Amino acid sequence: MLKAVVFDMDSTLLDINLGAFVAVLAKDESKLLADIGRKNPLSMFAAYTAAVYELNRAERDNTCTNRELFCSTIERRGGVVLADPIIAEALAFFEREVLPHRNDGIIAAHPMEGGLEALSCVLDRGLRVALLTNPCFTRECIECRMGWANIHDMPFELVTTMENTRRSKPNPDYYRDALDEMGLAPEEVLMVGNDPRRDFPDPDIGLQTAFVGRGTPVRATWCGPMADFAASFDEIEERFYERQEKPLVELVQNVAHAR
Repeated sequence: MLKAVVFDMDSTLLDINLGAFVAVLAKDESKLLADIGRKNPLSMFAAYTAAVYELNRAERDNTCTNRELFCSTIERRGGVVLADPIIAEALAFFEREVLPHRNDGIIAAHPMEGGLEALSCVLDRGLRVALLTNPCFTRECIECRMGWANIHDMPFELVTTMENTRRSKPNPDYYRDALDEMGLAPEEVLMVGNDPRRDFPDPDIGLQTAFVGRGTPVRATWCGPMADFAASFDEIEERFYERQEKPLVELVQNVAHAR
């Protein structure tokens, strides 16, 4: 039985040039760390980007949180201790007070067309919701983008962040940990996302995905723009239950034969 719908954020509920956002964040925060730690700015930028890369390496096998992994990588490669209260507060202040004002014409972040309608539709059906955005950012940084998406007031049961996760997409343990936190099985949940690689657990764990990006991934339960999600939800729900009755391999073979 479908009990919850969990949403990605960037390019799903938030229309954003994510590459530009990450570039601005890395540039600004590495410069801030270089100034505080009296380090070479280029070396600190290299350390920062290495830490971001490490967080996005889905196959890693750490037991610590993503935040702890990020901090240890910065300390090892850049020589700055992010756990220092002064440094931690400086970064948090930047992300709370400065970053929200960095939404310029290049980042161009604004609510995705149909995103709020999709959330309202799901909630009106009595389904639970969570925000399963890739957790390679701090809580403050994710809240900044939630503000740009105008979804701060949505009753998300869980928002995945660097602090409360230990894996990243598409590692299945990231999805299992999040659903375990909600007390749900993968078969009871629909994921909504735009990334054909990250928004499908790899390997499959039985979590279905409604795909709102470009293309038509074979594993997708439904494909279409977010603008059509709410109006198409009856169809999406019907397909959800149809797919529960057939193994993934049979669905892939059927699609291949149809082509």
